[in-house]
Amino acid sequence: MKKGIILWMILLVGTIFLQGCIDIKLDVGKSIQAPKNKVIPIKGTWKVEKYKTEKDDGKILIGKTAIFSEKMAILGEEICEEPEYKVKRVDGKDYFLYAHKSAYKDLKLDGEKIEVISITSKDQYFYDFIRVKDQELIVCMEDEIYYLSKISDLINEERIDKYLQNKNKNQKEKKESDLVSSGVLIGLRSFDDETEEESYRTLWIAAENKKLYPIKEINELFVPRKSGFWIVGKNEVIQEEVKKDEIFAYPIDKNNKVKGNVEEKEKNIYKQQELEENIKRQILFVGNDYIATAYGKHIKNLPYLKMLLVDNVKEGIKISDLAGDKGKDAFFNSAKGALSNLNISEADSFYKPREKDFTLTRRNGHWIMKGRLYNKKEGNKFLEFSIQMIPPYKIVHYDQLYVSWNEVKKRVPQAKDIFTSPKKDIALVVAKEGIYVYGIKDNQLSYKYMKKIDLKEDERIVMAEWATGSYVDRWNDTINSIENKK
Repeated sequence: MKKGIILWMILLVGTIFLQGCIDIKLDVGKSIQAPKNKVIPIKGTWKVEKYKTEKDDGKILIGKTAIFSEKMAILGEEICEEPEYKVKRVDGKDYFLYAHKSAYKDLKLDGEKIEVISITSKDQYFYDFIRVKDQELIVCMEDEIYYLSKISDLINEERIDKYLQNKNKNQKEKKESDLVSSGVLIGLRSFDDETEEESYRTLWIAAENKKLYPIKEINELFVPRKSGFWIVGKNEVIQEEVKKDEIFAYPIDKNNKVKGNVEEKEKNIYKQQELEENIKRQILFVGNDYIATAYGKHIKNLPYLKMLLVDNVKEGIKISDLAGDKGKDAFFNSAKGALSNLNISEADSFYKPREKDFTLTRRNGHWIMKGRLYNKKEGNKFLEFSIQMIPPYKIVHYDQLYVSWNEVKKRVPQAKDIFTSPKKDIALVVAKEGIYVYGIKDNQLSYKYMKKIDLKEDERIVMAEWATGSYVDRWNDTINSIENKK
């Protein structure tokens, strides 16, 4: 018995001693990281064998090769450096339903799961490749569908190395004035006091070496997503003199046409709905995957909030769906803080906070999250409070301010907001009367603005989505093709 006790004590002391010698990190979330996936599920060389399109220019890729490696992914002449490959299994019907119905019919995927390999680089989308069989892929590019077959497990290393050598050589020869491209899609909401109607539009503002492209304007909100460009807006539905606003979100093709049968889709949504009262809705914020909205009975007083998925504009989500438990805790703690500033009687007049009552808004050059508490006696009255957290990356990608707010106000005293490019080359200073486009150098605005874009009365920014590098030309080409077909 004594020997057992002594042995137990020796083990205990040894354990304590070892703990004293080891740097133990208790923050598991930070100390343990998932290893980067180095597996390339479609590694090798592929050839574009055939295509299907409603136009005649799809054959441009026929016979071209696609290469997938750790260094880069290549499709024809398009190149994605330092690619990341993500594999997901999804329902074929859901994936192709609106974006590529013709491919869905051809592949006869009813009820089947498909394997989708998404390729990105530094959060910029390249393409999705769908594995049909082990040796067959398809890739959908707007309204064109290409079919690829594998020709080798090997890759043309010489082609890749030559590209990298030329790139490195060019980089060494670069001067300060060399190519820097930035572009931004600015979504705007305006309100007409006379008609009490809202409208939405999108501005495309881009520059190469601080030289502006022609400014483009598109009706509704033109939203860039991994699957392509979507149009977001709202329609008014009328049934027996009862009016109701409905938010819509649809993918579009290069001809500015909605992919899929929209009229039938709308019939399916509304044919069994009875409208009991007038409902007005307003879009407050749009990101790649989320839409923040407000709603109520009168357009000038919309107290209620709902955050929607672009993929499903009928269902609202909670803040924990977007930001996890940290977001949930920040929401309730911030609500508690707002109530603590009231006396007991005032605080008791509000309902308990609900996770779904949150939105995004602008303040001093940043997107911030806000929540609302509702009055028990007067439903249209609410208490708005700031949620003490930075919006998660999945909803706001670029929100870094490269010019200080003091610098902005010094140069443009009437400024209400500012957006700066991730490349630190241009800035958009927003005032009541318009948007001033400035160059940036050494984190300061240029002496004179390059362009002023007039804004409508009380027009608000609800979206700012940036493109950099080669994506600027890709977005610009798409926007030009849409504008030319109007």
